[in-house]
Amino acid sequence: MGTRERILDASLTLFNEQGTAAISALTIATALGISPGNLYYHFRGKEEILAALLSECDLALNRLYRRMDAELCSAEDFEPFLLSLLRVGRHFRCLFRDQEVLRFAHPGLAQTWRRLLRQLRQTSQQLLQRLDRLSPLQLSQNERDQLADSLMLSALASLCFELEPDNDGEAQLLHSAATLFALLRPHLPETSISPAPAPHGQCGGR
Repeated sequence: MGTRERILDASLTLFNEQGTAAISALTIATALGISPGNLYYHFRGKEEILAALLSECDLALNRLYRRMDAELCSAEDFEPFLLSLLRVGRHFRCLFRDQEVLRFAHPGLAQTWRRLLRQLRQTSQQLLQRLDRLSPLQLSQNERDQLADSLMLSALASLCFELEPDNDGEAQLLHSAATLFALLRPHLPETSISPAPAPHGQCGGR
């Protein structure tokens, strides 16, 4: 692993553990055992590191978006797909927990962060559009968009607030995915919840 990648990995760990406001470029360099000059050779400061992490998060989410049509074949596929989204969010949770820092960062970083949130909102709407095609939700477009916003806000809240902080990360993610799917369940016809769904990622003939 090169120095640039080591800086990003260490920064993400420190940001997730202690928050972005509490960590400086010097803190990151010290944690890595490198000189500040070595860090500044790769990044001009903490905000440039955050911008790189935002780009990595965006790439990870885009990889999931591209799998959406292939993996969402029935209503039963949505909960595991939500879990995959939450795993990406948890990996980069500092980017969602510390929104006040990112919202008021220098214009370039703030714009990148806002673009990521817009992308998340659009994805939430696309998820419900996909679900509506597979299993009609009996909602108007406005109601469906409101439900999409509720899903997004609940997902972000689950990354910021832990209802059961003593549970390990995976248990919390499973609980969050089940909670998000519970928002969808009342709008699904009973017949759309199959007792034996197709294997995740295989749409059998679609």
